[in-house]
Amino acid sequence: MGQPLAAIRWPIGLQGSPTAVRLGLDGCRGGWVLARLAARRLVLSLLPGLKSLEMGDQHMGCVDMPIGLTSHGQPRCCDDRVRRLLAPAGRSSSVFSPPGRCCLSLSDHGLATAAQRSGGGPGLSIQSWHLLERIRELDDWLQAQPQRPRQLLECHPELTFLQLQQRHQPEWPAPVSKHRDSGQHQRLRLLCQHWGWDPTGLVDQALVRSHRRHLQHHDLVDALACLAVAMDGQRQTLPIFPATDAAGLPMAVTCLGPG
Repeated sequence: MGQPLAAIRWPIGLQGSPTAVRLGLDGCRGGWVLARLAARRLVLSLLPGLKSLEMGDQHMGCVDMPIGLTSHGQPRCCDDRVRRLLAPAGRSSSVFSPPGRCCLSLSDHGLATAAQRSGGGPGLSIQSWHLLERIRELDDWLQAQPQRPRQLLECHPELTFLQLQQRHQPEWPAPVSKHRDSGQHQRLRLLCQHWGWDPTGLVDQALVRSHRRHLQHHDLVDALACLAVAMDGQRQTLPIFPATDAAGLPMAVTCLGPG
């Protein structure tokens, strides 16, 4: 299960099956940040790769990484939906366009851009290029076993935090950039409002035990946001009836259900 960074016993009651395991996952420089809740114990870990991720029958999780991919980077309906929801808060730019499936085997940004354009798609952004290794790894992992695409779902932490703000503190301003200290503080306060306990100490402990070259503060907070969606028994998908890509993977973003 990788390198444990911090752990806490869940301090309040939980709903749902006591044998259920819920996961929140976010890609980072050193691999993947995992927030794992099982048997009322929440653990933050750093995984060097998804080969270290265990998924049993009672496991379900959400990941902040694109899953279903168009052939040449054409727009996905789910990304357009999330951008529209984030636009009033000025956060639509946080939704990037994922690479096309044609790029997964390529190791040069210029070749990837040319490959997308050859199929009528746009050029590949630098942000998407830098995430290609994680997207490729996730794609391989999902396709290795047929049940995995039903157990690990794509989500978007910025949408999650906007939903939490609208649900718990509608009088607050919309969350500012996660790359600012004030933005991270605001996101932790929203998780505290949602869960009824403050995860700041857990995140701080994980940072102390990790190396900044491997992960950042916002990677840990985003993994917790993914966990919040995985724990939501009323979670829903955008769109409700998503299309699938050439590999049969859904092109959908999972978000919190109505509060």
